[in-house]
Amino acid sequence: MRKVWSDDELLFLEDTIGMYKVSTIAQKLERSYESVRVKITRLKMSNTRQHTGLVTIGELAAILKVDRATVRGWTKKHGLPYTQKITRQSRKFYFIDPMDFWNWAALHKEKVQFSNIEPQTLLPEPEWAAEERRKDTCITKKRTYQTWTTKEDYKLLELRSQGYKYKEIGMVMNRSAISVERRYKKIINTPE
Repeated sequence: MRKVWSDDELLFLEDTIGMYKVSTIAQKLERSYESVRVKITRLKMSNTRQHTGLVTIGELAAILKVDRATVRGWTKKHGLPYTQKITRQSRKFYFIDPMDFWNWAALHKEKVQFSNIEPQTLLPEPEWAAEERRKDTCITKKRTYQTWTTKEDYKLLELRSQGYKYKEIGMVMNRSAISVERRYKKIINTPE
């Protein structure tokens, strides 16, 4: 005879899915792995964006039109909040709450190319995002994958010594803020 699922068990299942492997949840509920797996399927529970309201690092990278390693770097080096969840077996996924992203982006505007983000693709989108998108769009089209000349290196060093930020230098030099930052760090770390 089947054991009926109690309300407490269902709440526990909903709260812990993604936090633990299914086998661990089954053990804590004193149920079989298969029983828990079937219940998850029947209730249509998962760690997907629809269930959690979160986006994976890969999904966020696609929305922002950047490499997934860039977003991973933001989480590791620049404090972009994320949550780690586990699939039914043992694979780990990293999820980001859209609100956490927008709060982080408000403090790190120089890292995000807002014109790459299609309007209303990462909801809820704050009002200031449209203004940042407009600012980025007004800047002339940036060059892509152009090598830096010696003259540009000197100009970069000069502007940086005058206190300009990477984004401001990028506007002057028709380059992205990230490109400017990387080049600056490369120049100052290169032995003469």
